[in-house]
Amino acid sequence: MHFELLAHPAIVGQFIIDGLGRGVMYGLMGMGLALIFGIMGLINFAHGSFFMIATYIMYFVAVHLGVPFPIGIMFAALGLFLFGAAFERGLITPLRARLGRNWLVDGYVMTIGLQIVLENLALIVMGPREHGISRLIQGRMSVSGVILTNERILIFSVAIMVVATLAAFMRLTSLGRAIRATSEHPDAAMAMGIDVRRIYTITFALGSALIGGVGGLLLSTYPAFPTIGSDVLIKSFIVVIVGGLGNVWAAMIAGILLGLVESFAQGIASAGWQNSIIAAIVVMVLVFRPSGLFSKPISRP
Repeated sequence: MHFELLAHPAIVGQFIIDGLGRGVMYGLMGMGLALIFGIMGLINFAHGSFFMIATYIMYFVAVHLGVPFPIGIMFAALGLFLFGAAFERGLITPLRARLGRNWLVDGYVMTIGLQIVLENLALIVMGPREHGISRLIQGRMSVSGVILTNERILIFSVAIMVVATLAAFMRLTSLGRAIRATSEHPDAAMAMGIDVRRIYTITFALGSALIGGVGGLLLSTYPAFPTIGSDVLIKSFIVVIVGGLGNVWAAMIAGILLGLVESFAQGIASAGWQNSIIAAIVVMVLVFRPSGLFSKPISRP
């Protein structure tokens, strides 16, 4: 342990910046998963594979077509929006119609199957090579010995924009209010004339678009590779467990918290300690606060 490093303000500042950078990435990864679960009650086990598809879209658009990276990110988000909508309407909706209220377990199995199919399809089509880029944008700055890259500033800015836009959409638009009503009580929402089936499709598509945009944004950190989604899925699960299943805003807060823990643990100890500490946090949350740190407590039978 190197606790003496904490006596140096510049080093502590670097730990904080690095932790915030990681945490914002983790929070963005988890928001789409939390949104889908919060509205539909469905855990999308193919969440990481959706991220993987987005990295390939971003790589093809940005590298092979040579378009600016903001357009590549938009293509990745749009592509996953359409893919998510098609998957929900083509497979999940018929499953829900056939099984009624008992569809969720089969829905979990279906997303697991989709994850396996997508990974193997990517391996067959794209091969086992990594496809990535060094940086989206170049340059960095140093403030009092703390280094901050322009790419990290970009990720911070995108995170703020995504959170603000999603909050405004949910609170200020009729569609957003319909999504919130469906989340709180689907039967009551249906009685008020809300097309719950349409809301579920849009919600799944939005959650897919969120992880799609994140996949494009993080191509330099997570290069396109058939199994890259496995790590993303684990990080997303950790975020939503700690923050609270279904709580989109808590996903970002939990992501930042975990990023800071990882940064300080790796800085003062070693890389192995960060995984042990994160695992311990997850276990303690599940034992003492199973609803998550930032959600209302739940009672267990």
